[in-house]
Amino acid sequence: LPYSVDMGFAYGNDTMEKPSQFEVCHPVPIIRDEKIIEQPADYSTLSQRYAAEAVEYISTAASSNKPFFLYLAFSHVHVPQFAAKDRIGTSERGYFGDSVEEMDSTVGAVLDAVRAHEGLSTNTFAFLTSDNGAIPSTSNEAYAGNNGLLSGRKAQIWEGGLREPAVAWWPNTIAGHQVIMDVAVTTDVFATFAELAGASLPSDREMDTISMLSILNITHAGKRGDARMVSAGGNTRNVSFFYQGCQLWAVRMGPWKAHFFTSPKPTFPVPQFQDYDVTVLPSGVDDVDA
Repeated sequence: LPYSVDMGFAYGNDTMEKPSQFEVCHPVPIIRDEKIIEQPADYSTLSQRYAAEAVEYISTAASSNKPFFLYLAFSHVHVPQFAAKDRIGTSERGYFGDSVEEMDSTVGAVLDAVRAHEGLSTNTFAFLTSDNGAIPSTSNEAYAGNNGLLSGRKAQIWEGGLREPAVAWWPNTIAGHQVIMDVAVTTDVFATFAELAGASLPSDREMDTISMLSILNITHAGKRGDARMVSAGGNTRNVSFFYQGCQLWAVRMGPWKAHFFTSPKPTFPVPQFQDYDVTVLPSGVDDVDA
Protein backbone atom coordinates (compact mmCIF):
# COMPACT_ATOMS: atom_id res chain seq x y z
CA LEU A 1 0.00 0.00 0.00
CA PRO A 2 1.37 3.48 -0.82
CA TYR A 3 -0.17 5.02 2.31
CA SER A 4 -2.15 4.28 5.45
CA VAL A 5 -5.14 1.93 5.38
CA ASP A 6 -7.55 4.73 6.36
CA MET A 7 -6.77 6.85 3.29
CA GLY A 8 -9.21 5.20 0.95
CA PHE A 9 -11.90 2.60 0.36
CA ALA A 10 -10.99 -1.10 0.53
CA TYR A 11 -12.59 -4.52 0.96
CA GLY A 12 -12.23 -6.91 3.83
CA ASN A 13 -12.74 -4.64 6.85
CA ASP A 14 -15.59 -3.23 8.93
CA THR A 15 -16.28 -0.49 6.38
CA MET A 16 -18.16 -3.16 4.41
CA GLU A 17 -20.39 -3.92 7.39
CA LYS A 18 -21.57 -0.44 8.29
CA PRO A 19 -21.41 3.01 6.65
CA SER A 20 -18.36 5.09 7.53
CA GLN A 21 -16.24 7.89 6.23
CA PHE A 22 -13.98 5.40 4.45
CA GLU A 23 -16.66 4.41 1.95
CA VAL A 24 -16.61 7.79 0.20
CA CYS A 25 -12.84 7.80 -0.29
CA HIS A 26 -11.00 6.75 -3.44
CA PRO A 27 -10.09 3.04 -3.75
CA VAL A 28 -6.85 2.02 -2.04
CA PRO A 29 -4.39 0.40 -4.49
CA ILE A 30 -1.80 -2.33 -3.97
CA ILE A 31 1.35 -1.45 -5.90
CA ARG A 32 4.28 -3.63 -6.90
CA ASP A 33 7.20 -1.41 -7.87
CA GLU A 34 5.31 1.27 -9.86
CA LYS A 35 2.43 -0.86 -11.13
CA ILE A 36 -1.04 -1.13 -9.56
CA ILE A 37 -1.88 -4.84 -9.22
CA GLU A 38 -5.13 -4.51 -7.26
CA GLN A 39 -7.64 -1.73 -6.63
CA PRO A 40 -9.49 -1.53 -4.34
CA ALA A 41 -7.25 -3.56 -2.06
CA ASP A 42 -8.61 -6.59 -0.24
CA TYR A 43 -7.42 -6.15 3.32
CA SER A 44 -8.59 -9.62 4.34
CA THR A 45 -5.64 -11.12 2.40
CA LEU A 46 -3.10 -8.32 2.90
CA SER A 47 -1.14 -9.71 5.85
CA GLN A 48 -0.88 -13.16 4.29
CA ARG A 49 0.56 -11.61 1.14
CA TYR A 50 3.03 -9.55 3.15
CA ALA A 51 4.15 -12.73 4.92
CA ALA A 52 4.46 -14.70 1.67
CA GLU A 53 6.60 -11.98 0.07
CA ALA A 54 8.83 -11.78 3.16
CA VAL A 55 9.27 -15.56 3.38
CA GLU A 56 10.17 -15.79 -0.31
CA TYR A 57 12.68 -12.98 0.05
CA ILE A 58 14.34 -14.63 3.06
CA SER A 59 14.50 -18.01 1.33
CA THR A 60 16.09 -16.50 -1.79
CA ALA A 61 18.63 -14.56 0.27
CA ALA A 62 19.49 -17.62 2.38
CA SER A 63 20.01 -19.74 -0.73
CA SER A 64 22.46 -17.19 -2.11
CA ASN A 65 24.39 -17.22 1.18
CA LYS A 66 24.61 -13.41 1.17
CA PRO A 67 23.68 -10.88 3.88
CA PHE A 68 20.17 -9.46 3.52
CA PHE A 69 18.05 -6.64 4.92
CA LEU A 70 14.25 -6.91 5.15
CA TYR A 71 12.05 -3.96 6.12
CA LEU A 72 8.45 -5.03 6.70
CA ALA A 73 6.03 -2.19 7.48
CA PHE A 74 2.73 -3.64 8.69
CA SER A 75 -0.59 -2.04 7.83
CA HIS A 76 -1.80 -3.28 11.24
CA VAL A 77 -3.05 -2.00 13.67
CA HIS A 78 -4.13 1.32 12.20
CA VAL A 79 -7.85 2.00 11.83
CA PRO A 80 -9.92 0.67 10.16
CA GLN A 81 -9.11 -2.69 11.75
CA PHE A 82 -9.11 -5.76 9.52
CA ALA A 83 -8.13 -9.42 9.46
CA ALA A 84 -8.58 -12.57 7.41
CA LYS A 85 -12.15 -13.85 7.29
CA ASP A 86 -11.31 -16.97 9.30
CA ARG A 87 -9.79 -14.81 12.06
CA ILE A 88 -12.67 -12.35 12.50
CA GLY A 89 -14.26 -12.76 15.92
CA THR A 90 -11.65 -15.17 17.27
CA SER A 91 -10.03 -12.84 19.83
CA GLU A 92 -11.39 -11.42 23.07
CA ARG A 93 -10.76 -7.81 21.95
CA GLY A 94 -13.01 -7.55 18.94
CA TYR A 95 -11.68 -6.19 15.68
CA PHE A 96 -8.59 -4.74 17.35
CA GLY A 97 -7.68 -8.06 18.95
CA ASP A 98 -8.21 -9.88 15.66
CA SER A 99 -5.89 -7.39 13.97
CA VAL A 100 -3.17 -7.75 16.62
CA GLU A 101 -3.32 -11.55 16.50
CA GLU A 102 -3.02 -11.53 12.72
CA MET A 103 0.04 -9.29 12.90
CA ASP A 104 1.54 -11.60 15.53
CA SER A 105 0.98 -14.56 13.22
CA THR A 106 2.74 -12.73 10.39
CA VAL A 107 5.75 -11.99 12.60
CA GLY A 108 5.85 -15.68 13.51
CA ALA A 109 5.82 -16.70 9.85
CA VAL A 110 8.77 -14.42 9.12
CA LEU A 111 10.83 -15.73 12.05
CA ASP A 112 9.92 -19.31 11.15
CA ALA A 113 11.32 -18.64 7.67
CA VAL A 114 14.61 -17.61 9.28
CA ARG A 115 14.65 -20.67 11.56
CA ALA A 116 14.01 -22.96 8.58
CA HIS A 117 17.55 -22.36 7.26
CA GLU A 118 20.32 -23.98 9.29
CA GLY A 119 22.54 -21.47 11.07
CA LEU A 120 20.59 -18.46 9.83
CA SER A 121 18.78 -17.59 13.06
CA THR A 122 22.00 -17.18 15.07
CA ASN A 123 23.25 -14.77 12.42
CA THR A 124 20.05 -12.74 12.05
CA PHE A 125 18.96 -9.71 14.07
CA ALA A 126 15.23 -8.92 14.14
CA PHE A 127 13.70 -5.81 15.66
CA LEU A 128 9.97 -5.09 16.09
CA THR A 129 8.46 -1.82 17.31
CA SER A 130 5.72 0.71 16.62
CA ASP A 131 5.75 4.33 15.49
CA ASN A 132 3.32 5.83 18.02
CA GLY A 133 0.89 5.14 20.82
CA ALA A 134 -2.69 4.07 20.49
CA ILE A 135 -5.78 6.20 19.97
CA PRO A 136 -7.84 5.02 22.96
CA SER A 137 -11.55 4.79 22.30
CA THR A 138 -14.03 6.15 24.81
CA SER A 139 -16.95 4.43 23.10
CA ASN A 140 -15.79 1.13 21.60
CA GLU A 141 -12.61 -0.58 22.78
CA ALA A 142 -13.08 -3.27 20.14
CA TYR A 143 -11.58 -0.86 17.59
CA ALA A 144 -8.78 0.73 19.61
CA GLY A 145 -5.68 0.07 21.67
CA ASN A 146 -4.89 1.10 25.24
CA ASN A 147 -1.91 3.10 26.56
CA GLY A 148 -2.38 1.96 30.15
CA LEU A 149 -1.30 4.50 32.76
CA LEU A 150 0.46 6.68 30.18
CA SER A 151 -1.19 10.01 29.41
CA GLY A 152 -1.94 11.08 25.87
CA ARG A 153 -2.35 9.30 22.57
CA LYS A 154 -1.07 9.12 19.03
CA ALA A 155 -0.08 12.56 17.63
CA GLN A 156 0.61 13.92 21.13
CA ILE A 157 3.96 14.38 22.88
CA TRP A 158 2.82 12.87 26.17
CA GLU A 159 4.26 9.46 27.06
CA GLY A 160 1.16 7.72 25.72
CA GLY A 161 1.92 9.10 22.28
CA LEU A 162 5.66 8.43 22.33
CA ARG A 163 6.66 5.54 24.58
CA GLU A 164 6.59 2.27 22.65
CA PRO A 165 7.51 -1.32 23.39
CA ALA A 166 10.13 -2.98 21.22
CA VAL A 167 11.23 -6.59 20.83
CA ALA A 168 14.80 -7.51 19.84
CA TRP A 169 15.59 -11.08 18.70
CA TRP A 170 19.01 -12.55 18.01
CA PRO A 171 19.49 -16.11 19.32
CA ASN A 172 22.79 -16.78 21.14
CA THR A 173 23.59 -13.05 21.13
CA ILE A 174 20.68 -11.31 22.86
CA ALA A 175 19.56 -13.20 25.95
CA GLY A 176 15.85 -13.85 26.26
CA HIS A 177 13.32 -13.25 29.06
CA GLN A 178 14.52 -9.81 30.06
CA VAL A 179 13.20 -6.25 29.91
CA ILE A 180 15.90 -3.71 29.04
CA MET A 181 15.17 -0.38 30.73
CA ASP A 182 17.64 1.80 28.78
CA VAL A 183 16.29 4.53 26.51
CA ALA A 184 16.41 4.39 22.72
CA VAL A 185 14.44 6.06 19.93
CA THR A 186 13.41 4.73 16.54
CA THR A 187 16.06 6.79 14.75
CA ASP A 188 18.61 4.63 16.57
CA VAL A 189 17.64 1.73 14.31
CA PHE A 190 19.67 3.40 11.54
CA ALA A 191 22.95 3.47 13.48
CA THR A 192 22.33 -0.04 14.84
CA PHE A 193 22.00 -1.65 11.42
CA ALA A 194 24.86 0.43 10.06
CA GLU A 195 27.14 -0.93 12.80
CA LEU A 196 25.98 -4.49 12.12
CA ALA A 197 26.79 -4.02 8.43
CA GLY A 198 30.18 -2.46 9.16
CA ALA A 199 29.12 0.82 7.55
CA SER A 200 30.13 4.29 8.71
CA LEU A 201 27.57 7.02 9.32
CA PRO A 202 27.73 10.10 7.08
CA SER A 203 30.17 12.67 8.46
CA ASP A 204 28.92 15.68 6.51
CA ARG A 205 25.79 16.19 8.67
CA GLU A 206 24.51 15.87 12.24
CA MET A 207 22.52 12.68 12.70
CA ASP A 208 20.33 11.90 15.70
CA THR A 209 21.01 8.15 15.77
CA ILE A 210 22.98 6.00 18.23
CA SER A 211 23.61 2.27 17.91
CA MET A 212 21.60 0.14 20.33
CA LEU A 213 24.01 -2.80 20.27
CA SER A 214 25.69 -1.75 23.52
CA ILE A 215 22.38 -2.08 25.41
CA LEU A 216 21.13 -5.17 23.58
CA ASN A 217 24.18 -7.42 23.93
CA ILE A 218 23.30 -8.59 27.44
CA THR A 219 23.93 -12.28 27.97
CA HIS A 220 22.30 -12.85 31.37
CA ALA A 221 18.87 -14.22 30.53
CA GLY A 222 15.90 -14.23 32.82
CA LYS A 223 13.61 -17.22 33.33
CA ARG A 224 10.65 -18.03 31.07
CA GLY A 225 7.56 -16.37 32.50
CA ASP A 226 9.64 -14.23 34.85
CA ALA A 227 11.46 -11.57 32.82
CA ARG A 228 14.32 -9.73 34.50
CA MET A 229 14.49 -5.91 34.51
CA VAL A 230 18.01 -5.04 33.40
CA SER A 231 20.08 -2.06 32.27
CA ALA A 232 23.32 -2.12 30.33
CA GLY A 233 24.38 1.11 32.02
CA GLY A 234 26.58 2.16 29.10
CA ASN A 235 24.06 3.64 26.69
CA THR A 236 25.09 7.06 25.40
CA ARG A 237 21.57 8.32 24.59
CA ASN A 238 20.99 10.77 27.40
CA VAL A 239 18.98 13.33 25.43
CA SER A 240 15.95 12.87 23.18
CA PHE A 241 14.16 15.61 21.25
CA PHE A 242 10.45 15.39 20.43
CA TYR A 243 9.00 17.37 17.56
CA GLN A 244 5.51 18.01 16.24
CA GLY A 245 6.25 18.69 12.59
CA CYS A 246 9.18 21.12 12.58
CA GLN A 247 8.50 22.51 16.05
CA LEU A 248 10.29 21.28 19.17
CA TRP A 249 7.64 20.42 21.76
CA ALA A 250 9.58 18.47 24.40
CA VAL A 251 13.05 17.28 25.46
CA ARG A 252 14.04 14.39 27.68
CA MET A 253 17.40 14.34 29.47
CA GLY A 254 18.04 11.31 31.63
CA PRO A 255 14.86 10.72 33.64
CA TRP A 256 13.66 14.31 33.22
CA LYS A 257 11.29 15.47 30.52
CA ALA A 258 10.43 19.09 29.77
CA HIS A 259 7.37 20.11 27.75
CA PHE A 260 7.40 23.48 25.98
CA PHE A 261 4.00 22.86 24.42
CA THR A 262 1.14 20.60 25.40
CA SER A 263 -1.75 19.57 23.21
CA PRO A 264 -5.29 19.02 24.48
CA LYS A 265 -6.02 17.94 20.91
CA PRO A 266 -3.53 16.37 18.45
CA THR A 267 -1.41 18.93 16.55
CA PHE A 268 -3.02 21.82 18.50
CA PRO A 269 -0.16 23.47 20.46
CA VAL A 270 -0.65 25.28 23.75
CA PRO A 271 2.47 27.09 25.08
CA GLN A 272 2.86 25.67 28.56
CA PHE A 273 6.10 24.66 30.29
CA GLN A 274 6.05 21.51 32.40
CA ASP A 275 8.83 19.28 33.67
CA TYR A 276 8.76 15.98 35.56
CA ASP A 277 10.67 12.77 36.23
CA VAL A 278 9.21 10.16 33.84
CA THR A 279 10.55 7.30 35.95
CA VAL A 280 8.41 8.54 38.87
CA LEU A 281 5.48 10.01 36.91
CA PRO A 282 5.19 8.08 33.64
CA SER A 283 1.68 9.45 33.21
CA GLY A 284 3.18 12.93 33.04
CA VAL A 285 0.27 14.57 34.80
CA ASP A 286 2.04 16.56 37.51
CA ASP A 287 4.47 19.44 37.09
CA VAL A 288 7.66 19.30 39.18
CA ASP A 289 9.94 22.26 39.80
CA ALA A 290 13.47 21.19 38.92
